[in-house]
Amino acid sequence: MTEAPQPSGFLLPFKLAVFVRNVLAHSAGLYLRAMLAALAAIALFFAMSYASSFVDRGEIAAKLEAANARHAFRQTWAAGSGRAIPRFGGNDCLLLAALLQAYPSRAAQTISARIPPADAQPPARAGDPTIPACLQLIAALERRDHADPNAVYYHRYLHGQRVFAALALAVAFPEALGRFTLLANVVCLLLVLVPALRRWRTGERRERGFAAIAATLLLFDGLWLFGIYFSFGLSDLVLSLFLLYAYRRGTAQVSEPAFASAVALFGVATAVFEFLTGGIPFGLALLLGIVALDSPDDRAALLRRAFHGTAIFALAILATFAVKLALVMLVIDPAVLAEFRAALLTRTGSSFVANLPPQEVAWVARFGIDVSSLDRHWIFALAYMLARLAYATFVIGYGSPILGMVIMGTAAVTTTVLLIRRAHSADGPIARTRLLILFASALAMPVWSLVFLSHTLLHAIWMVRPFAWFIALAGILVSWPRRQRLHG
Repeated sequence: MTEAPQPSGFLLPFKLAVFVRNVLAHSAGLYLRAMLAALAAIALFFAMSYASSFVDRGEIAAKLEAANARHAFRQTWAAGSGRAIPRFGGNDCLLLAALLQAYPSRAAQTISARIPPADAQPPARAGDPTIPACLQLIAALERRDHADPNAVYYHRYLHGQRVFAALALAVAFPEALGRFTLLANVVCLLLVLVPALRRWRTGERRERGFAAIAATLLLFDGLWLFGIYFSFGLSDLVLSLFLLYAYRRGTAQVSEPAFASAVALFGVATAVFEFLTGGIPFGLALLLGIVALDSPDDRAALLRRAFHGTAIFALAILATFAVKLALVMLVIDPAVLAEFRAALLTRTGSSFVANLPPQEVAWVARFGIDVSSLDRHWIFALAYMLARLAYATFVIGYGSPILGMVIMGTAAVTTTVLLIRRAHSADGPIARTRLLILFASALAMPVWSLVFLSHTLLHAIWMVRPFAWFIALAGILVSWPRRQRLHG
């Protein structure tokens, strides 16, 4: 009696486990090379952080005082929507305030940052911003001793922006920081977009795909709003530079060891400038998109690069934060892990009401909704997160949430439909594998949002930006080669 054949889907988890085991078994040297590259990059960052501690604090304070006298931290300009947009964002002011603080040692200053306490907010005055961190910066600059005696350590991030600001302020004025990062982002993206458009007819999948990604980062990533803030611009610049490097050097086409090293450096740079503003999920989506577009015409190589790229990118980020926390434990605070864990749990939970602005709670109550009830159920918190993200699409819609929702809705539907259609008509396993990797890239931000539910909900205006990847995907798939050209 013959055994009935098992459905093909029944063996899928087993095949996947075997694939992962085989890949890891033959890749120890690859991961060792990648981690050595990551550790070298981490060491370079802390060396630059140490160098930044030699920049004279008095000179920095004088430049910030002069900027404050020019009302740089108070003035706003209005976009076409009429929204008042501060010249310096809250994270900018927070990082500039860290440069004014006193540190017990040069080693402590190298490793971490001190900031004014969050619960000590000065009263707002006419003409001042409503952003708490900028109010604190203005108040500090008006004191004789700018350092806050009650300043606290902010160990959660690497604060690469602080290092950049300290070194840049040695030769530039505060207003120049955001202008430099905005210009650098625009130039990098145009260096991809212009040549890719020129080769549009002959380039097929690669050129059209890179053009779609560059255009998305340039036009639909909120660059018009956040580009002037160096705290955001540096995180964006990591994406722009990696895209430019991948396009010019063919990062996904080079040897596997070279690919692993490039991804490790990309992961470290992402972690150094990460402020939980979407750099990690956007970076992963971008990496997978580049692999799908540009890897060799070999199914095994495609899968290996997608798998290794994801793993190395994640490991490089974890290693960067692990080194930071280890140094903090050794030099500053042995109990830092408890603080880090508590902050992480706050961002991954579904409790959010206590952190909502009072005016928003009152506005929602007018519709008969008790916001506190949303706090008790995960599904309600998820629904509220989606509502806040929908409104925050004004970042993508140039000030209009209606236009933003139309753009994002069209992109999401187009991506879904075309992924299904292209997969159905794909000629051969290589094309289907490329589409599978693009599908995986589409999951990066939704999965991140589910994990970091509370953070995404409370900071939707930041976290909506990585969802622009769906616009890039739609552009990639619209220009994807026809069936007879899908052999590679």
